Amino acid sequence: MIGPALLGTLALHGADALERRLLGRRPAWDVRAMGIRLFGRPGVGIVLRWIYGPSLGMVQTRWRIPPLLYGPLIAAAELVAMPRVGATPPLRRWQRPEIPLLFVHATAFALAVAAADRFARR
Repeated sequence: MIGPALLGTLALHGADALERRLLGRRPAWDVRAMGIRLFGRPGVGIVLRWIYGPSLGMVQTRWRIPPLLYGPLIAAAELVAMPRVGATPPLRRWQRPEIPLLFVHATAFALAVAAADRFARR
């Protein structure tokens, strides 16, 4: 159960580079920037990802939540929570493509977790 969750989180590191290329800069939800905003240290954001991502992935596999439902649910929750706790700038400061890209980001995570889970259960 932890393996697929870890692989889904690892997949986000590959997505980070693609998102930077698409946007021409780091997205509002960049883990290093969140670490700085929340704790004054970029490395803390990476640690948070490796706690938060596998936790979400384990919920997905345990409850067998379909990835095309779970990914958008994660993104919607993050759009509300991240600016509220100061992890990201307010949504009004996000660039227009960032909101749909966050949905793609979260759904890619959920799809990666589901694929790894299917493989592990074979």
